[in-house]
Amino acid sequence: MKTGRPKLSKTEKKGQFTGIRLRDEERVFLEKKAAEEGKTLSAWMREALVKKETSTANAQQLGFAFVELDPIAPISDHIAVWTPRDIWVHLNQRYIGIFKEDRRVEFKNHKKPDLDDLATYYSTFSNTPDGGMVVYGVADDGQIHGCDHFSTGIINKIENSHIDHCPMAKPEFRRISVVVNGKSSFCIAIYVPYIGRLVETNKNEAWIRYGESRRKMSEEEKQDFRSTRQELSFELTVASNFEYPRDFDLKIIQDFCDSFREREQRPDWANEDVLADRLLLTKIGGILKPVNALVLMAANRPGIAIPGCRVRVQRFDTLSEGTGEQYSPLRDKAIEGNLVKIIQDAREVISTIVFDVTWLNSDGKFITTPEYPQWAWFEALVNACVHRSYSFSGTEITVKVFPDRMEIESPGGFVPPVNEKTIGHTRSSRNHHLMDALRYLGYVRMAREGVRRIRESMQQFNLPEPTFRQEALHGVVVKVVLKNNNRERASDKEVAEHFGVEVWKKLTEAEIKIAAFAFRNGAIHVLEAEKLTGQTWHTSKKTLESLVRKNVLVFEPGKFVRDARAKYILAKPKNA
Repeated sequence: MKTGRPKLSKTEKKGQFTGIRLRDEERVFLEKKAAEEGKTLSAWMREALVKKETSTANAQQLGFAFVELDPIAPISDHIAVWTPRDIWVHLNQRYIGIFKEDRRVEFKNHKKPDLDDLATYYSTFSNTPDGGMVVYGVADDGQIHGCDHFSTGIINKIENSHIDHCPMAKPEFRRISVVVNGKSSFCIAIYVPYIGRLVETNKNEAWIRYGESRRKMSEEEKQDFRSTRQELSFELTVASNFEYPRDFDLKIIQDFCDSFREREQRPDWANEDVLADRLLLTKIGGILKPVNALVLMAANRPGIAIPGCRVRVQRFDTLSEGTGEQYSPLRDKAIEGNLVKIIQDAREVISTIVFDVTWLNSDGKFITTPEYPQWAWFEALVNACVHRSYSFSGTEITVKVFPDRMEIESPGGFVPPVNEKTIGHTRSSRNHHLMDALRYLGYVRMAREGVRRIRESMQQFNLPEPTFRQEALHGVVVKVVLKNNNRERASDKEVAEHFGVEVWKKLTEAEIKIAAFAFRNGAIHVLEAEKLTGQTWHTSKKTLESLVRKNVLVFEPGKFVRDARAKYILAKPKNA
């Protein structure tokens, strides 16, 4: 049916309201709401709109050009008891004008959405019974602005942001047609369901709603939340997308079980007995089901359910990655599969992009080795695969090699009580059963032993102490940095042997650069030394004079002060 047109007041403009076509169930619902306030339907609808307006312009903005409801009304006529999903399913311009922000609904009217802020709402509503809803394009007071100013790229970022910013959240999206200032527009409605297990952002923060406010949970609150919901760790969660033994590499399974039987003196145990004992299989309804730890270790295609199960290896010829046109890695390889395959393939790829260098050891002898000791980067790689958070399902492990360092990043922060200071002597594991399984296959040492081995191998190569730190720039990661910058002074064997090892060992970094340039080019000018070292003209001149006093260079003056023809040439070695 069609309602009558309400009488306009003197301050209202003709044409401001239009006829509204209602279904029977919609009319009954709205008539009850109007009757509760002792008004007719038309009067109640007009006042509901006018109360939202502070000016005639605002009244025109709402327009009252409604879109018909798709589904029928919820079971309850009282919108105060509608669940967030009820609101989301039935939301249109009419209901946006009726609802106000409360524990169920959050309005956002950003020019540019803050994805980190949105992630906190994903966590909040995922941890709150009944969930909640976020609506973009509506101001806090309920005034509709729409989202026309959002580009396609921004909308895509909103709809995909949970993958990186709050991976465990399961948001659902709708675009709500609205009319703003007589023009068609839309709002973005996001329903975030309650998950039933702790949902954290990529910064390892968990949020929850208490009444009308939300708050960040303390570590104690997180622990209580998990225990009261009997939450299993990710690695022990049943992998419902996989079937054992159909979806698994049976050679890896056999190698693991053989190693277990030999070490634990269980020669009569069947493979299924071993896997069940190690909690890699669990029996449900009499059927053995694999858990995520077994999927990570030996599934043929774990990426089906755990897309972050991969390692990306890159080599750069610059000291930073660069962006845009400056982003151009020399090598970029993504390695996928189960962890046994990833570790083996990544070791081969990394070996091919690590260069050999010649350097002077403490005995005054030149030796040729890789830039980084294999045990250092291999232990860091294995630790990243084993201890990362696979809850960040869309985030991969990265290995980035620069001229002066190698960086290995694994998603997820340190597992308490481990931190940057205690990592060498404190034991803790995020994926204990996965780590235990890979130990039987010979890949894993205890975490503190692996860290000790990294440090010792770097020391044997005369390299700086490795660093372990947690960063939260683009999600929480643990970054291991292996540096090689202390060997710039000893990487050119021919130059060092020309001047003599004892002389070479006593030169500064700036003097080494200048001496090497003069060796290759026969001579060097002050301006060339200035550009080469980054020093001032006067400092470069002093460095050149120091090399003259050390019998490395000889000065050939020009005809006047600062004559461009003045230069420094190689001095003849004493044994020449």
